Amino acid sequence: MSTIGFIGVGEIASAMVEGLSAGTAAEDGGRPEHGLQFVLSPRNAERARHLADTIETAEVAESNQDVVDRSDLIVLAVLPQQAADVLGDLDIPAEKTVVSAVAGVPTDEIAALLPHGSTIVRIIPLPAVRERKGVTAMFPADHDVEALLDVLGGSVTAEDETKFSTLSAVTATMSAHFAFLQTITAWLIDKGWEKADADHFIRGQFVGLGTTLDQSEAPIADLVAAHETTGGLNEMVNRDWMDETNRANLAATLDAVFERVTKTD
Repeated sequence: MSTIGFIGVGEIASAMVEGLSAGTAAEDGGRPEHGLQFVLSPRNAERARHLADTIETAEVAESNQDVVDRSDLIVLAVLPQQAADVLGDLDIPAEKTVVSAVAGVPTDEIAALLPHGSTIVRIIPLPAVRERKGVTAMFPADHDVEALLDVLGGSVTAEDETKFSTLSAVTATMSAHFAFLQTITAWLIDKGWEKADADHFIRGQFVGLGTTLDQSEAPIADLVAAHETTGGLNEMVNRDWMDETNRANLAATLDAVFERVTKTD
């Protein structure tokens, strides 16, 4: 596989292109050592042109069909409501693999739009793939797709589409994570700190925890224990705030998200 086409060049597609191009660049010349080339949809002209201008091995195609014709593997990264119209205008041969990053659209619905029976692999790429630190959900298993995702930080493969949807559900926790930090920052501001100083301090505190997650292979449960002592302040907050009620509320919310995702599926 040497040419990857992107139909839809939004934020996530751009992150994938940038991560793949940087992750496969040879130290001596800056060109991909594995021969990866990128063909970009003209749908988002400004973003596609920026990628083509900054990545030597990326270029903008004349049309979405041109992307299909020139690519060995096609990443579909459009909005769910756009998928039917976009695929309805394309002729994708059976030998092409379509990697769907379309949120909430199951394999059978994509398959119904691909009359030649192309191979379909669903993925959930996250923004961290730009830095090649994103772990991407995938279904079903596919050797070539897995190899690409390894460049971007790795992958986990769901054994069925229902389990794939559980991973989709937990990606809905990202803004809540930042809302948690926002609440802590607001508490400092209420205690008299300037917003800029409070924000700066909290960023410094939690960026270090992100580094721990990145560099440690310990189970997350062990990291909880490693960051508190019996009778200590961290244990106090964990016990009093993340109590059984809050844990149950979070689990119930994830159940509701999962139900919404699977109903969409």
